[in-house]
Amino acid sequence: MTTTDATDATDATDATDTVDATGRPLLDVRGLSVSYHRRGKGTPAIRDVSLDIRPGETVALVGESGSGKSTLGRAVLGLTPATRGTILFDGQDVTHAGGARRRELSKSVQAVFQDPNGSLNPALTVGQTLAEPLLVHSRDERSVVLERIREVLALVGLPGEAAERYPRQFSGGQRQRIAIARALVMSPRLIVCDEPVSALDLSVQAQVLNLFTTLQRETGVSYLFISHDLAVVRHLAQRIVVLYRGDVVEKGTTEEVYADAQHPYTRRLLAAAGIEGAPAPSAR
Repeated sequence: MTTTDATDATDATDATDTVDATGRPLLDVRGLSVSYHRRGKGTPAIRDVSLDIRPGETVALVGESGSGKSTLGRAVLGLTPATRGTILFDGQDVTHAGGARRRELSKSVQAVFQDPNGSLNPALTVGQTLAEPLLVHSRDERSVVLERIREVLALVGLPGEAAERYPRQFSGGQRQRIAIARALVMSPRLIVCDEPVSALDLSVQAQVLNLFTTLQRETGVSYLFISHDLAVVRHLAQRIVVLYRGDVVEKGTTEEVYADAQHPYTRRLLAAAGIEGAPAPSAR
């Protein structure tokens, strides 16, 4: 089974109609550059990158390893400082937000990473892990916290009793569902998904991609979905931005990019993903 087969396994992964195209973008990245400094020398990771995401929309950021896509995701999350440019969230400049502002922002912007073990403390039960952000950001009674934990576990397709178990007692796909539940527990408006299915078996990939789509339909959450594989994002994203060595080389709706990719690098990614009808890398 190819990746394309896996993601086509059900039509539940079709791009949803939840996008609110009116008003300002939820996330608006303008002319963003990030450089890493080693031995006093700055090495650019991304240069002059601009993209926006509407409420309820999925924008896929695609590129091979080293393209800078994870750097952009980390900048949006405030984990990597920007060298130039601005990051606006809901119209507010959060480019250099820190301290209390960043903690407040974390209620609205969450992340799901490739390895769920990075966000799941093996010493804590699933319930304790999910309760942590609730206890930090609210003063809700224990009964309210427990009810929210049951709600998000149900949203990701896990039983309520999963809260009493430890991460090691679950499969890789189930652990990723728990990581998604942790991102959802504060009802965020944007989730940065950094290669969230690349470590999973193909059949499990399809299940988790379906889950992302279902959650967006039910909650209206927006995704910045980072992937190296154009087949993975085909039925999930409404728009695609392609990064190559730190530069945006192509952007457009999913239909436009798959039907008529303009840049040779994009055409190469399509061919590598085995997309039916993709033009040859040497075309044009």
